[in-house]
Amino acid sequence: MGGMHGWIGVVVAILSVGGLLATGDAAAGVQDRGQAAERVERAIDLMGGPALASVSRVRLDMMTQWQRTGYRDVPGSDRPSFEPHTDVRDYTIPAWRNTRDFGARKIVNVVRDSVAATSFGDGFQPQSVAYVDERDELFLYTPDRLMLALRAAPDLRTEGDTVVAGERFRRVRGTLPGGLDAVVAFHAGTGLPAMLAFRQGHPNDFGLVPFGAMRVDVWYANWRTFGDISIPTQWDVRRAGAPYKRMTVQRADFDPEFAADSFAIAPEVRTAFLAARGPMHDRPIDSVTVVAPGVVAVHGFGFPAGAVRVGEAWVLLQAGHAPLSLRRASDALAGHGVDRISAAVVARASAGNGGASALVEQGVPVYTSEAAAPFLDVVLEGAGVAPGAARVIRSPGTVAEAGELRLEPLDLPDAPGSLVVWWPERGWLYAPDAATPLDVRIVLDHARDRGWRVDALGTARRLWAPVEEGASDGTG
Repeated sequence: MGGMHGWIGVVVAILSVGGLLATGDAAAGVQDRGQAAERVERAIDLMGGPALASVSRVRLDMMTQWQRTGYRDVPGSDRPSFEPHTDVRDYTIPAWRNTRDFGARKIVNVVRDSVAATSFGDGFQPQSVAYVDERDELFLYTPDRLMLALRAAPDLRTEGDTVVAGERFRRVRGTLPGGLDAVVAFHAGTGLPAMLAFRQGHPNDFGLVPFGAMRVDVWYANWRTFGDISIPTQWDVRRAGAPYKRMTVQRADFDPEFAADSFAIAPEVRTAFLAARGPMHDRPIDSVTVVAPGVVAVHGFGFPAGAVRVGEAWVLLQAGHAPLSLRRASDALAGHGVDRISAAVVARASAGNGGASALVEQGVPVYTSEAAAPFLDVVLEGAGVAPGAARVIRSPGTVAEAGELRLEPLDLPDAPGSLVVWWPERGWLYAPDAATPLDVRIVLDHARDRGWRVDALGTARRLWAPVEEGASDGTG
């Protein structure tokens, strides 16, 4: 895995979306629709020709390796999990049924036309519209469907060749369904598709909305033949410049028979879905409470952690999953006396700070850690804000807008370059990346080494807790 990761790093540096989607004479060379069409037709012919074009249904038995999004270029930092699933499709409807195995439990997701439903074994209920978006993108980058969509692109043309690790790739560009500007790189020796690159946001998906319009790369490998059709059975998906998931096709059946109710969604479920259609992060705050003098906590998944009053102004802690999450939390905090935000400490080493772009646009100084900075750069870029707007804390000290709050770098096991905040007046220590008992021990050891008085502890799970409680259960 370490060798593969290093190889991908070389590839992305040369053939990232930025490179593949570049325009201009130096990158594009002489554009030629006829030659582009020949490249696409050659690939279709190799993959099955008329048999490929006639496919209307498919069953794929798959294994997906989910990879935790991160920007540490060391082996093992993706911390993968594995999900076996059966994916059946009818492209004529269009419909998708995905049966996912979670130990002894199965989850079934069905998307038919513009409606999504899910069953946990007790009947179908409406699912998020994000699953409709996922179906659309999945059908797009499935390699056999991609070739057919590329052939139909109204603006199909060639782009300049590129070389990766000594191998030559020939690029074709075109607008795919949904108005997606995409580039496909074909291996010059075989004529088979090797990579797809495009830029797209997922505004309805809770995990992806922070990134905004992100780059997406899909690499294809491990070619196998099923009957008359040949496809790559390994699809490596990268989002926002980092590995996202590897999908491995273990078996493929083209045009099989499906049960008549495979994609059925009851009328009442359809009605309920359409009535509640909205993004995953459009949710209410659980509550807002004053947990200590000058400390207001926001309770609810995906929102800022809260705010602390320093002098005449407040310092916001974290930015929320999306600008909507930030706005909702800001309104709720205002009802508890949080009237002026002088600065924000946005230092959780994850993608869950999509609201940072709104803070920067409002002129609020944003302070972050070395661990969180790569995430914020991608979030800001996806929102059209120049990366680097967040100020990285690289050495211990205080900042003008945060008064007496002391910000210090601290390495945690899965977040080297993290950050702690100490408030001497309240004896409060905040470690936004601390999530385990081991993290808490390291944080408290750091405080003792500094000679800090710590009466209360804040972590990724709770903003304020007496230090005895936080130290004993590891949750803070």
